[in-house]
Amino acid sequence: MKLLTCLSLFGMLLLASCSKNSEEGQSNDDKAHSEEAMPDIDGVSELRTPSGDSPQRDEISKAELPEEVINLLDDDSLLSTLQLKKVYKVLEDGETFYDIAFETDEKETMMVLISADGEVLAN
Repeated sequence: MKLLTCLSLFGMLLLASCSKNSEEGQSNDDKAHSEEAMPDIDGVSELRTPSGDSPQRDEISKAELPEEVINLLDDDSLLSTLQLKKVYKVLEDGETFYDIAFETDEKETMMVLISADGEVLAN
């Protein structure tokens, strides 16, 4: 009986010890999270500071697309069957791309990245 009581007591102490370490780990995580959210000297968090070379992205109409891109959209066997939702002109590192959102028959959005020359780069 003494053995059973000792083992039970030992198990409780071990469990209490583990939960204390777990709480300390959580408080350290919370502390690290709050430190990351603190603003730097300029009042802007380093995590939210935008990079200087982020691409410029503007919504345009289909009519503003280059002829090569319009021809691709009209001639492509898949893209010509999809409903065009939005068109974005993206300027990055001196190059122009078109990020085009289509709606599929299943009502899902499909994004296609096309170069200014009318070449599909990613979908």
